[in-house]
Amino acid sequence: MHILFQINALLRFLIEMITLITLAFVGFTKYKLPLNLLMGILVPIVIYVIWSICMAPLSPNRVDLRLRVTIEIIIFGLCSYMIITKVSVRVGTVYGVVVGLNAIMAHIGDGIYGSSL
Repeated sequence: MHILFQINALLRFLIEMITLITLAFVGFTKYKLPLNLLMGILVPIVIYVIWSICMAPLSPNRVDLRLRVTIEIIIFGLCSYMIITKVSVRVGTVYGVVVGLNAIMAHIGDGIYGSSL
């Protein structure tokens, strides 16, 4: 079972990177100037900083579970919303379901094995 949670942790990292890339791509290509600069550069940078300070498993400032889940819902929900409204409803829905299942599995793994798989 431990290997399943490790694979999920790798998938989670890939989802985090895909989220940043998707936000930058959608921001640059689906918005007009100057909003595209804000959405394509600033939003991914702010999310990266928030994630690295508050959410990263080895961060000394990692917030408690309730706040982490809230931040995840905001970040992944924003990305899903942007995909649904600017790219495709189907792709955005699949992204949201995959992220949701991954988050549930990650939090179960954190509860069983701790945050440093």
